[in-house]
Amino acid sequence: MADWFPSEEWLESYRRNLAEDDAYAAASEGWGVEFDGDFCFVLTHLPLEETTLGDLPDALTAELFDRIDALSADEFDQLRETATPAFDERFAAADGDDEQARFRRALSTVALADVPTVVWPALETHIRGDLESLLAQLEEYVVDGSTVYAHLALEDGDCERAELVADPSARDPGFELEAPYETWTELVAGADVIESVMSNEMELDGDVTRVLHYGDAAAAMGDVAGETDAQYLF
Repeated sequence: MADWFPSEEWLESYRRNLAEDDAYAAASEGWGVEFDGDFCFVLTHLPLEETTLGDLPDALTAELFDRIDALSADEFDQLRETATPAFDERFAAADGDDEQARFRRALSTVALADVPTVVWPALETHIRGDLESLLAQLEEYVVDGSTVYAHLALEDGDCERAELVADPSARDPGFELEAPYETWTELVAGADVIESVMSNEMELDGDVTRVLHYGDAAAAMGDVAGETDAQYLF
């Protein structure tokens, strides 16, 4: 699977790159020793209500739409007969005489936030690969409709774990860094994390003085994020 951002796969690539980065290892020596150095990255305002399946990159959705186009008339009728009422409304509103083309247009209007209530089991069998994994991750890890939490276990120059968290209340890391999704994409693209914190673009919860003391380590974390390949969902 490609390293879509945000996803479990991107986070694991970041963890691996961070663990192998000599600059981070040197700058973060002693971090988390005799204090909780774990970080929670909080990505808010993911545009799930504004983003539809049709808005996603073609690399994610092309296989699904190709499968629908390849259905025989009988297979397509069976799929349509089991659709949810929420999808039927979209289908009725779609323009055109070709039912399969209308089906595609209707499907492309489904917002990511609505996928769990609109998509039905027969359609799910046609959703495979990266799209299947990402939709499952969004359903499992998005909290309060638009927020994702990532927990990083950091200690003495190493990143031992990095994982998305379904229940953030079950974790109590020493530090939390929160910002809208758009700001996180700027960080991944190379923005300076300390500058982002000092300008209040990112909100840091924890011992700010300690983080500033390890400013080179924070900068290295940002550099590694920028060097980790990412394909953006939004």
